[in-house]
Amino acid sequence: MKFWMFHLMPWPYLPNDFDEKYDTAWVTCPNALFDPERGPEVYHRYINQLAYADELGFDGVVINEHHQNAYGLMPSPNVIAGMLARRTKNAKIAILGNGLPLRANPLRVAEEIAMLDVVTRGRVISGFVRGI
Repeated sequence: MKFWMFHLMPWPYLPNDFDEKYDTAWVTCPNALFDPERGPEVYHRYINQLAYADELGFDGVVINEHHQNAYGLMPSPNVIAGMLARRTKNAKIAILGNGLPLRANPLRVAEEIAMLDVVTRGRVISGFVRGI
């Protein structure tokens, strides 16, 4: 059995009346709900949690791509994977979702994944999504 930590990086500071004021946390979620003062702290907290999973001996960490929503603050999982490449030593880094339709040239994504895989000495697992 293997143990993996899957992190979506949600925005933890939605207002208490969110359900009454907004229809959804997807796609139409207004940018005004993001607090630029708290944003860095949230990203640092989540990166630390993923790195801690490696320290605890998890077999891997899983990250993915989401845009314009409170569900996940990760529009570029390759950037997060780059941070984790230097913060982890043993855990595999699974990138479940590079939205190829959002990229002008899929070769660029392949090159980024290849770079990450070299830096991590083969610890990267890459998946792709079609997007919604």
